[in-house]
Amino acid sequence: MARRTSSAAQALLGLLTIEPMSGYDLGSVVRGSVGHIWSESYGQIYPNLKRLAADGLVACKTEKHKGRPERRVYSITKKGREQLAQWLSIPPQPEIPRNEMLLKLFFGSKVPIPILIRNVERMVEEHRALLEKFQRTERDDIDKNPQYPDAPFWKMAARYGQIEMEAHLKWAEETLHELRKRLGKPKESSQPRKGRKYASK
Repeated sequence: MARRTSSAAQALLGLLTIEPMSGYDLGSVVRGSVGHIWSESYGQIYPNLKRLAADGLVACKTEKHKGRPERRVYSITKKGREQLAQWLSIPPQPEIPRNEMLLKLFFGSKVPIPILIRNVERMVEEHRALLEKFQRTERDDIDKNPQYPDAPFWKMAARYGQIEMEAHLKWAEETLHELRKRLGKPKESSQPRKGRKYASK
């Protein structure tokens, strides 16, 4: 079985199969394409590019332009493509769920309902913006570039983001409805009922 390697480094190798890019270019592509499924900062990109180059997985050349700083452009090597293919063959590692908003909602009896409503409404604003971004990416970036071999797979990933946001917004609508209904109800005791416990048997 192939050993696991840094997913951050492999993401950069994958992006370099599109075309040679500088570190700045890679950061821009991350934000405009895979940012909703895999986020990398410039503080992560440049050290990873340095390691990839040292391992012979990417090649680097310096481009000089009059009146502008030198530009270091990276391209994936044959060895890099082989390692990327090896990494792609390994089943994905399980995700560790962490959602602070849901955690705070879980303990919602300890704060006034309007605070919970504001938290969910803020999530709605953020996720509506993300949904619009995914739809725009599919329409303007993917559908208009069918010449790339990975375009059908980019579309699948973008569609996942759309459906995920739509599900979150549906949940938020139901949750806001329930929270607003509870505004008119007397506050329940925060003490657990005798003989009841939040745990599965």
